[in-house]
Amino acid sequence: MKEIKIYSRGGQGAVTSAKILVAAAIREGKYGQAVPNFGQERKGAPVFTFARLSEEPIPTHTYVYHPHAVVVFDLFLLQLGIDPCEGVRDGAFLVANSDLQPAELKPSSCFAKTGVIDAWAVTKELIGPVPPNAAMLGAFARTTDWIGIDAVCAALEEFMPGDKGAKNAACARAAFERTVVYER
Repeated sequence: MKEIKIYSRGGQGAVTSAKILVAAAIREGKYGQAVPNFGQERKGAPVFTFARLSEEPIPTHTYVYHPHAVVVFDLFLLQLGIDPCEGVRDGAFLVANSDLQPAELKPSSCFAKTGVIDAWAVTKELIGPVPPNAAMLGAFARTTDWIGIDAVCAALEEFMPGDKGAKNAACARAAFERTVVYER
């Protein structure tokens, strides 16, 4: 079982991303679980979301305390005292929304593999001024290889029918291709 912790701010689409990630896992015949956690329920407030992916049924329904992967939608959260390295397992992956190179990211030192995508730029270019969740899912697929990009795109199109889903799937594919991955 792979456990994932997602850090974001309210309105950035992390909770939706976890749900779509689970739908993608199910499309591949895997098991998945999304566990949202809300503190201050307002736009811009820190949000922690958790997900699990497994080949077997998932017996636990708790938060994730020792993730195999951490996804950070907004590096500004680090300035608020949030530490993405907290509790990570040896060999953990980091997926970060940033225009920096992976080696330039301060938290990357506690991760075995770091994938970086400027998800805001990709999203704005392909969809417009909307949350970068599709781009972050593409970056997650590229960095971890735990879920296929085709399953991610199909789940996006299922979750958001019509033109909206097609645009989000194209955004995820573009992010998949543009993600820079660094292994320590």
